[in-house]
Amino acid sequence: MAEGAWDVVARRPPNRKDQIIAAAGEMFLARGYHNVSVTDVADALDITPSALYHHFRNKQDLLFEVVWSGLEKVDAALLQCETLDEAIGALSATIVRSTGLATVWEREARHLEGAQREQIRERESQVIAHMVPLIVAGRGDLTPEVGELAARAVFGSLGGFRRRYSLSRRDDEAIMAGLGELVGAADASMLGTPPAREIHGGDDSPGDMGAQISRREQLIGIGARLFDQFGFQSVTMSDIGKAAGIVASAVYRHFGAKTDLLVAAATRGRERLRAGADRALADAVDPRDAVERLVGSHVVVSLQNPHLIGILANERAQLPDKERTETRRFHTDYLDVWLQTITAAASHREPAETRMRVAAVHSMIYFVAHSRAGSPPWPGLDDWLTRLGVAALLDR
Repeated sequence: MAEGAWDVVARRPPNRKDQIIAAAGEMFLARGYHNVSVTDVADALDITPSALYHHFRNKQDLLFEVVWSGLEKVDAALLQCETLDEAIGALSATIVRSTGLATVWEREARHLEGAQREQIRERESQVIAHMVPLIVAGRGDLTPEVGELAARAVFGSLGGFRRRYSLSRRDDEAIMAGLGELVGAADASMLGTPPAREIHGGDDSPGDMGAQISRREQLIGIGARLFDQFGFQSVTMSDIGKAAGIVASAVYRHFGAKTDLLVAAATRGRERLRAGADRALADAVDPRDAVERLVGSHVVVSLQNPHLIGILANERAQLPDKERTETRRFHTDYLDVWLQTITAAASHREPAETRMRVAAVHSMIYFVAHSRAGSPPWPGLDDWLTRLGVAALLDR
């Protein structure tokens, strides 16, 4: 062995792989998977790319391990619990102490391919399945199917925590746990029999827009679905054309560039959310009714347009500067409408907590809507989600 080699070995941390996963997760969260290179991760740890390749074959493997380790962390916390309250408390603590965990899980896992993508989907389903018995236990009103839906709603509400909301981590954990318990114990009597899972293009797909839909609208729906499912940078115009049954050159007759299609999808999402909120507030008769109508509007738009909502949530960074600014302004204005409406009905609550509750409700609706994308409507689901959202915002 060459002189000094033992010193190199001795200096190598025994947890180097974990350090790489942690650093990569932070960078994927801050900049997005496609904007981070293996060299960027190595530089952040002051190691060479070859040292990183000792643990991971490529960036895809690194992303897989980042997402997988997050799921393992959540599942480990869950499996130690015997009751729903214990599970929600443990999950709340895990997520608060690992800010961004849910975002990487939800946003960046889309960029995985092939077998790795399927492995993550299966692992996610396993984690959710571990919560179902805790939700169903002792409750005669829940079938396993409804229990799974409730579990997804719980995970969605907890996944809304993406940054610090209050000055106390303990307060954040307590608020999250309270919301999770409310969702997990919610009455499900208004839910009808779940329809058979008949997967099609998704609720933004052309098949749901009527026989007279224009080719442009069809392409917006298909583009939104593909961008949401696989990430904007992973989708080509040829992919969109193939999904529409036309050649890529025909897509370019409607959109000069892939970015133009993304802009159209983001614009459509903003328009539908804004119009729904405007109608809801115009028809309200008192502050509580305004909250109920606002939540109901958001639920309906999300269930009918899950991929457009996904674009607004996860693809803002891919928009051109002008449209990115417009989307950021829309999100700010839309949040202000929610905060003002809720404050009028619950003026006693601290603004930071109200923001946290809104984030939890939006995340819950998003998570459930995406789990149902491509499936027939579930009778009563919109009413159930609306009731949960209102309770989370006002009643607890």
